[in-house]
Amino acid sequence: MADYNMPITLPRPVIDLVPAKLPPIFRVTSIERLPVDNRNHRVSAKLYHEEAALAVTWIAPTVDVRITKGSLVGIRWLGNPTSVDGVIRIARLVQMERPEASFNLFRTVPYTWVKGRELVQRGADLWEQLPRGFQHMFNAILWDAKRFQRYLMGPSSMNGHHKSMNGNFLHSIEVAERALSLARDYEGTFAPVLILGGLLHDAGKADEYVFDHRRQVFSMSERGALIGHRYTVLEWIAAARAKHRVIVPEAHYLALLHALTAAKGAPEWLGIRQPMSMDATILSMADRLSGHGDLHAQLAPDESGFGRYHRHLGGRPYVVS
Repeated sequence: MADYNMPITLPRPVIDLVPAKLPPIFRVTSIERLPVDNRNHRVSAKLYHEEAALAVTWIAPTVDVRITKGSLVGIRWLGNPTSVDGVIRIARLVQMERPEASFNLFRTVPYTWVKGRELVQRGADLWEQLPRGFQHMFNAILWDAKRFQRYLMGPSSMNGHHKSMNGNFLHSIEVAERALSLARDYEGTFAPVLILGGLLHDAGKADEYVFDHRRQVFSMSERGALIGHRYTVLEWIAAARAKHRVIVPEAHYLALLHALTAAKGAPEWLGIRQPMSMDATILSMADRLSGHGDLHAQLAPDESGFGRYHRHLGGRPYVVS
């Protein structure tokens, strides 16, 4: 503690921040806690938002173990913000436990999660087009840092389309964008259902696949083997509505669930409904286009002719130069 209060060992503090102009929520990209005496710890953390990246420090008599790498936090300031060697003294960080309805989560995606920043921007732009209730629903489902990280970083399949790191995120963005594009030529579509449906249709794969650190590959989780991503995302949607009081008009809610669950040609005894809205039909087509497009890119020949076989295509992709 004495070390913390000795100004002669520190450069002159410089006031260089205006809290009112900073984002209200940051994501923790690193955090370190070191004891300074028998009662206190010096906590240092790095925070990220696309509008500002900060390094902060404070003295804490107790350690808030809920705040970990990836957490969403708010800053409690210590008087006028001062910076010493680029590190800002604050009173503390607080865990943001409840999802904020109008906060764009894509603005807090660290580079270590997604290196392609243009892809992150596309996600942010899609989210901004949603009505407030759907924005709140998306946030309530993916406010948990570890789930959001898995959603962004995981693959869409192990041996099929978009099988690389960030593959499921890329696929989700493509489906939402292509659904919007297809819908321009048809009446009776509802853009928010197409956007949120695209972003969430494979979100459950965040829990369907787990990364095997020993083998450095993704494998199927127990939940993935027993339940599957379609039912997982329905569980998340129901929990978000119940726990966080997400308010969405009933017609919009049912339209979203129908678009996420309807399937052409499913046996009647399964209880799965046929697509009965243009949104459900378009979302299914956009999903298939994105998946097949990626498989063609992987397997197509360099010149005219047939490429390599894949069972999801039911054959070999054919190309005419």
